[in-house]
Amino acid sequence: MSFDGPRQARVSADQPALTSERRTHLTVLDAAVVAHGGMSCGVVPRAGMPVLHVINAESPGLSIEVGCDFIDGAWRFTWAETGESIGVVTDAAGVAGVIARTVGAHVDKAP
Repeated sequence: MSFDGPRQARVSADQPALTSERRTHLTVLDAAVVAHGGMSCGVVPRAGMPVLHVINAESPGLSIEVGCDFIDGAWRFTWAETGESIGVVTDAAGVAGVIARTVGAHVDKAP
């Protein structure tokens, strides 16, 4: 695997998935996760690629890592462990909600 190559994605030769683009999208998701609440996160390297490590703020043992890959012509957030798509990068808030449900994060919305 090259430094700029895909982790588990199907990438066409004319549109390489660059690590810097991954980091940019993961940084946007990082902000969306923080805005959602109930979770702490940060971009960290795994196997030479950036991923977003997310934990439940109240139960740190509940965590997940999210990657970002260029799949079938679009940038998508993926579960880092499996490469399965979570959603497109243009829906960072929606993906943050999926991540929150996965790690069991709950946000008390007081009136």
